Amino acid sequence: MKITTTKLLTVAVASAIFSGQTLAADKNDNSYKLKTKTRLVYFDREYENPANDRTQSALAITADWSTPQYGGWFGVGISPYFVQEINSDGKITEDVLTVKDGEAQGYALIGQAFINLTPIEGFSTKIGRQTHKSMFLSSSGSRAVPNSFQGISAKYIPVKGLNLYGAVYNKWSPRANNDFIGFKTDKSGEGDLKYVSLMGIQYKKDDFTVDAEYLNAKDYISKLGLRGSYVTRFEDSSLKFTAGVFSSSDNGDLFVTASESGDLDDEDVAGSIAGVTKSSNDGLGAFLEAKWSKGNTQLTAAVSKTDDIWIEDNFAGDHGTNPFPTRSRIGPDMTNANETVLKLEVKYDWKDYAPGLVTSIAAAKGWDAENSANPSLGSADEYWKELAVSYNVPAIKGLKFTGVIHDYNSDKVGRVDGVKADETDVRLYLDYTYAFNL
Repeated sequence: MKITTTKLLTVAVASAIFSGQTLAADKNDNSYKLKTKTRLVYFDREYENPANDRTQSALAITADWSTPQYGGWFGVGISPYFVQEINSDGKITEDVLTVKDGEAQGYALIGQAFINLTPIEGFSTKIGRQTHKSMFLSSSGSRAVPNSFQGISAKYIPVKGLNLYGAVYNKWSPRANNDFIGFKTDKSGEGDLKYVSLMGIQYKKDDFTVDAEYLNAKDYISKLGLRGSYVTRFEDSSLKFTAGVFSSSDNGDLFVTASESGDLDDEDVAGSIAGVTKSSNDGLGAFLEAKWSKGNTQLTAAVSKTDDIWIEDNFAGDHGTNPFPTRSRIGPDMTNANETVLKLEVKYDWKDYAPGLVTSIAAAKGWDAENSANPSLGSADEYWKELAVSYNVPAIKGLKFTGVIHDYNSDKVGRVDGVKADETDVRLYLDYTYAFNL
């Protein structure tokens, strides 16, 4: 059912009344928190095949409400999400709007609803619906509202600088959808992938940082990553070096031919049957990045190399979390078999001339990508370039504009599923965030 403006305003007014009642009841307790975010978002996507062209725009409202930790150990959080369609044209698909009954439209859901437990110092755990951000799994902030996960997560900080964490999730809300659904692959049923679990460690001391993570998508894929960085400081500048190595591996009965249909070329293996034949992956990639900062300028150079294809997506619809700095912000993963990628970026903070304005120009080239099943069946090069502009309006605290123009092109011979057709994206965001201490 389509969400009308009247319905959206009704919910907004009711939320405001509820917030007022909460304020009245707890005016002497400033540890209740309400953070609201209103987003206007516009996507314009053009493809090599005009049949895929589309535009979508929406108004989104999120309200993150949390209690204090009662007794020092028990708290609650809840976050309703509302997305109202402004306009939709072209191919009907889920970008910032959901699709119901063949129509792109707005939606609403309880994106987060969790219990937060802090039974001992340094330890916390969340149970319920929640957002997540780590090396291999993350709630996307590039759409109207963030996607979230259902399950349990925990974090423990035994000493300063050391962070141990883990999570197990059995459902998620896709990034433009009002449902929480079970995980699946491109060839399995919903919920056949029983859970996604992960554990990790982060350590930071002075200018040195290292983190590692292991992810297990039950009976489908597993990942292991190690990343470290060090900052060298000079009199008026700094140089940060970061290196990482990441693996992806088949992990059980769900990893069959075409279970990862977007990037893996296993359907090209002789005699393979989609959804039936056991497939394999032994992906491995590494990167090195150097970031030099001086005054308002930041220059970045990064190079990555993959052996067998490194698979980004942890389950169908995920679109993954890609830890390679050479990745494309929009579009392909740039982690194909035998691919080498070089990225350059220039970022400038215009605070001396226009406070709040930051721009970046980046470009990358990937070459020698191969068909992951048989190199003789396909090879490709791919390129992307991007302009990103962000502006925090000084006169209005919490108001921010972000614009991204991203252009992707490829040159392919034969079949390399991970290399896509040409695409140009324009994405515009206007965000207003306000935090209440109730």
